Amino acid sequence: MDNQGIGIFIVDDEFSVRDSLYNWFKIEGYRVDTAENGMEALKKLQESSWDIVLVDIKMPGMDGIELQRHIKKIDHTTIVIIITAYATVDTAVEAMKEGAFDYLSKPIDPDKLSILVRNAVNQRRLMVENLQ
Repeated sequence: MDNQGIGIFIVDDEFSVRDSLYNWFKIEGYRVDTAENGMEALKKLQESSWDIVLVDIKMPGMDGIELQRHIKKIDHTTIVIIITAYATVDTAVEAMKEGAFDYLSKPIDPDKLSILVRNAVNQRRLMVENLQ
């Protein structure tokens, strides 16, 4: 699969998570950027469009669920995948109700994430195609 042109934006307050996901997706051929919090993410989301946004739930300031709401207002076709080290049924249900594509617990299984991103890319393509 040709990943060039597909943009993945990673929002997580943990440097090690941002850095490892950034490098992994970059090697896979995706266009990638990161932000360490919700406010930085919103600024970058105004400057550039993204196909998939990986969002941590627990971050200082704006949490991932609130950021997801803003992302969907900016572009409702953007796929949001929630990632968290503090998985609960309540947060998973809330994230999905707000339109998350999926919800992953840390530590992230790279194989599972790879499949999930591939499926998300396909869904995004279909949504954009249907809108056109």
